[in-house]
Amino acid sequence: MINPMTETIKIVKYHEDLAKSIAEMWNESRDSWGGDSAIMTEEQVLEKEANSEDLFLYLALDGEKVVGYCGISEYKEDIEALYIRLLNVHPDYHGKKIGKQLVLKAVEKTVELGWPRIDLYTWPGNVKAVPLYKKCGFFWEDRDDTTHLMNFIPLVLQNEITKPLFHSIDWYEDNVREIEVKPDGIKENGFTYFEYVWENEEHFLRVQIEKSGRGIRLIETNDIQIELLMEQHTQIEGRESKLQLEIQSKQNDAIEVTLEGCENERIHVQGKMEETFKHKKIIEFPFQIKRGEEPNEWITHPKAEVKIEMNGRTSLFAVGVFPKKAMKVKPVYIPKKFDTNKQQFCYIEIENYLKNEAEIFINLSPNKLVKWEKNSYSSIISDTGMIKIPFQIKKYGFLQSECTVVVQTAEETFDWQETLAFSMPYFGVKDGGFDQEFYYLQNGFYSVYVRKRDNAISFGNEQKFNQRTFLLPPKFGKPYVAELTKKQASSYEWKYTETSAIMKIHYEIEKPSKQNVALCFELFSEGLLNYWLELENVSGSIIEKLYIYQPIRHELNQTYLPLNNEIVYFNDAKMTDLNQLNSKDVTSNWLFSDDKKDPHGITWDTQVKIGFEGWLLYLEENTGNILNHEIIKSKKICFSLGVIKTVKEFQLFANHTFEQPIINEVELSTKTRNPIISSGEVELELKRSQNRYFNGVLSLLKNEEPLRKISIEQEKNEALKFIHRLNDGPFVPLHYTLKNESQTIQGSSLFLRKEIRPIYSRKVEENDQFIYEIENGELKFGAASGFFPTLYSVRYKGKEWLDSSFPTPEPKAWWNPWAGGFSSHLSGISLFSYIKESSQTSFVKKLDQYENVWEGLAIETNMEHHEKWKGLKITQYFLTIPGVPIITHYTELTHPNRTINQFVYTDVFLKKETTVQLHNKNGSTKFKAGFEEHIFRLSNPTTFSDSDQTQYLQLVTSKDSLDSECIFSEDFALVSTTDFINNRPGHTKKQIQFSCYFPINQLIKK
Repeated sequence: MINPMTETIKIVKYHEDLAKSIAEMWNESRDSWGGDSAIMTEEQVLEKEANSEDLFLYLALDGEKVVGYCGISEYKEDIEALYIRLLNVHPDYHGKKIGKQLVLKAVEKTVELGWPRIDLYTWPGNVKAVPLYKKCGFFWEDRDDTTHLMNFIPLVLQNEITKPLFHSIDWYEDNVREIEVKPDGIKENGFTYFEYVWENEEHFLRVQIEKSGRGIRLIETNDIQIELLMEQHTQIEGRESKLQLEIQSKQNDAIEVTLEGCENERIHVQGKMEETFKHKKIIEFPFQIKRGEEPNEWITHPKAEVKIEMNGRTSLFAVGVFPKKAMKVKPVYIPKKFDTNKQQFCYIEIENYLKNEAEIFINLSPNKLVKWEKNSYSSIISDTGMIKIPFQIKKYGFLQSECTVVVQTAEETFDWQETLAFSMPYFGVKDGGFDQEFYYLQNGFYSVYVRKRDNAISFGNEQKFNQRTFLLPPKFGKPYVAELTKKQASSYEWKYTETSAIMKIHYEIEKPSKQNVALCFELFSEGLLNYWLELENVSGSIIEKLYIYQPIRHELNQTYLPLNNEIVYFNDAKMTDLNQLNSKDVTSNWLFSDDKKDPHGITWDTQVKIGFEGWLLYLEENTGNILNHEIIKSKKICFSLGVIKTVKEFQLFANHTFEQPIINEVELSTKTRNPIISSGEVELELKRSQNRYFNGVLSLLKNEEPLRKISIEQEKNEALKFIHRLNDGPFVPLHYTLKNESQTIQGSSLFLRKEIRPIYSRKVEENDQFIYEIENGELKFGAASGFFPTLYSVRYKGKEWLDSSFPTPEPKAWWNPWAGGFSSHLSGISLFSYIKESSQTSFVKKLDQYENVWEGLAIETNMEHHEKWKGLKITQYFLTIPGVPIITHYTELTHPNRTINQFVYTDVFLKKETTVQLHNKNGSTKFKAGFEEHIFRLSNPTTFSDSDQTQYLQLVTSKDSLDSECIFSEDFALVSTTDFINNRPGHTKKQIQFSCYFPINQLIKK
C-alpha cells in the first residue's frame, strides 16, 4: 500500500533558497542525533554548503518544507568511491520511506557518474537504519574502530557480463540477501567476501566482492559460474604465487573465452590465452608482487586481476592481496627527555609471517650520528621476537640508517633493505627525516609529524602523534576538494637557519586544478611553529579565485576566544562543540588555551576568515587569481606550543593590543558588567556564549537555599534579562544554578553596593605633621607624608590592622629605617632614599572603566636627590567606594626622560597575632604574625584574620594572577578588576594596579 504522505515527497537538488528550511529541519531533528542542542541558522547553512565538498546534495521536500537531506561527496579515505557524507530524515517523517528514496538516489547517481561504489558511516547505536542500508546494497564492514558500510551495486550494474541481466532483474526488489543487524562477510583463508544474490521466476544471479581488493571475484548465473581464487590473502614478497580461475558451463554449452593477466603498480599477473570448453575449466596464473609498504588494513589493497572476455563482453575479476615481507621489522627508540647519557639502546621488534621458524640477520651500516656496538645481529624467530641494539650517540639528530635484512629457512632465503629511522632530540639540535609512517621535523625537543597515509599534521614536545592541536591536510576550491588526504608526497626537503628548522613536503594535485603544492613548516626550539602553503599553478591557464580551507582540531576547554569584542573563557571539562559557536562573532585573529602543562595558542592573518564545522575549526583564505606557472604563498598560521604562557602575552604576540574584558562561557552580570550598584534592584543579564537550545531553569540562591526560579526556553544564545532585588550589605554575593535535563551549571557573581552618603576626608595636624584621613562608614585609613610615603593605618570598626612605627621611622629587624604600614616601592631604591625625598599627600577622586567614582588618598613622591632616578614621580593611590569597606591600591610612575622597566613591590605589615591559613593537598597550616620569620608564597586571594577571628581581611592582586576565581571563600566569585582612567599625556608612565583589600566581619568563613 502506498503511503499518501510519501506520494507528496519529491527529491530535489540543493539551492540557496532552501537554506532556511534546512536549518529548521536540523533544529527539529536534534533528538534524532543524540539530543544535540546546537542551533543551526540559515546563515550557517549557507556558509556550510558553500564550503562543502559535496558533489551533490539531494533534499526531500514535502511541499516547500525540507524533510530529508543526503550529501554525496568523494570518499577521502580511499580510492574509487563516493560517500554519503550526511543523511537525515525529519523525525516527523520517519517510517515514510524517505531515507530509502534518498539512499537509492545516491546509488543511482553513483552509477550515472561511473563510480564503482559508494560508502557511508553510521554509529553503532543506529541499528534501525542498518536494514535500510543493507536492503539498498550496503555491506557492514567488520571492524572495531567505526561503523563503516560499502555498497558495490554500481560496480555490479556496470559490469559487462552482469549488466544485461538487470533488464530482467530489479536489483532492489529481487535482492534475496538475508538482512541481519550485524557485520557482513564470508571469511575464508584471510579473505572476506561480500555476496549479493538476486532471484526471480526466470533469472538467478550471485556476485561476490572480495573486500580488500574491492573487486568482483565470483559471478554465477543460470548458465555459468566464474570464480577467481587465491590460496591465502597474505602473500610473501619474493615467493612464487599463483591465482586459480574456475569457469563452469552449467548448461553444457560450449564457452569461448579470452583470458589475460593484468599488471598494476604492485601486482603483475602473467599469462594470456584463449579457451573453449563445455564443462569446467581451471586455469592457473602465476603472479609477482613488487616490493613496497604494507597497505593500510582499511583501504583498497593491491589486487591481482584477470581480464575475461566472453561472448563479446569483458569483465575484470580481482582479489586483493596483503603483501608482506617474510618478517616485519620495526625499530623502536623512545628517548628520555633531557637524558645526557650517550650510551643508548634501540630495539628491533620482529614478527614472522612465514608460519615456520626462520633465522633473521640484520647488518647495520655505519652512520655519522651513532656508533653501533656491533654491526651484525641475528636471531631465530618462531612467531615474534626482539633484538636489542646498543649504540653510542656521536651527534644528536634524526637517525636514518640503511640496514640489510636477510631471512633464511631450510628452503628459502629472502633479503631486502630496511631503513632504521628515529629521532634523537637534544637542546638546540635541528634535523628532519622520515620513517615508514611519518615525515619529521625537529628543533630541540619540539617536533612536527606529518602522517604519510593521510597527510595529517601534529606537533608538540612529546613523542606521540595525538597532540592537543593537530591539522588535517588543506582543501582547495570552491567547491572544496580534499585530494591531499590520499596523495603521496612527490618530494621533500629540510633546511636549517641559525634559529629555526624548515621542512617542505611537495605534492602534485589535479583537483580543482593542476597545481604543485608544498606544505611548509618553520619550527623554533622554544616551541613556536609557522605553517604556510606554497602553490604553483601548472594547469596551463589562470586559476581564478582559488580558496584554501585549512581544518584545525583544537579542544576548546581551558581556552580564551575573542567573541563580540570580549574574551570568552571556556573552562568546562565538557569540550564545547564548535558548531555551537558563530564564526561571525569572532572579533580577533587568535585563540589561546592556558593548559598548565603546555599552553597552546593559534594566530592567523587578519585577512583570513575563521569558521567552525563540527569538532573542527577552519581558516579560509582567498588567494585570488593565480597566473600560469606563478608561485604564491598562503598567509602564515602561527602556533605557540608552550613558549607563551599567558593570554595577555599571546594577545601582544598576535598584534592585538586592545584590552578586552575576559568573561566566562556562562556569566551572570549587569548589562555593562559594572559590579558596583547603588540600589537594591538591578537589571541582570545571563549570557551564554554557545549557540545552543536551552530549556531549563535559572535558580538564584542564598546559602544554598533558592531565592528565585526563572524558567528559560531559548532557541538561541540571546541574553536573558530580568530585574532582581539583591540582599542588603556592602558585599552582595549572588549564587546561581542553570539547569536542564542534561546538565547543571553552577556559578556566582559578586556585587558591591555603594551608598549615597558621602566619604569624609580630614586633614589634621598631629605630632608636628599633617595627617590625611579617609572615613568611609566603619572603614578608616590614613597617611602622613611627613612620616613616610605609606598608608600607616587601616581601621575597621575601631580595630587596627596595620603595624607601623608612626609617627617616626625606626630600625626593626633588618629594616632601617622601618615605617611599616602599606606602601609600594620601585625596586633599586632604598628606604633611606625615600626619607631624603619630599612627599605630599592629597585627597583625590578617580573614575574607573565603568565610570564609578572612587575617593581616597594620593601620596606623591618626587625623586630629586636620587642619582639614577632624579625626575621620577611615584604616585600611590588608596581609594574606596561609599559604604563599601574596600580599599583598592595602585601605583603610577612617571618620568619625563626615561622608560621604567623595573618592577614595583608592595610591603604590607600586619598587627601582631594576625593569622593566615595556608591550604595544600596534604591539609592546612596556620601562621601567626609577630613571633618568628615565615617565608612562603601566598595564594591569590589570601585571607587574614584578627587574633580573635571576629574580622577578616582579604588581599587580592589583579585578576590575571588569581590562583582561583573566588573571593572571601569558595562561594564568592571575583567579577571584575578595576582599571582607572588617566589622561596625562606627555609623560613616560608605568601604571601598576596592585591589590584590593576587603576588611569584613559579616561573612562566616567556611
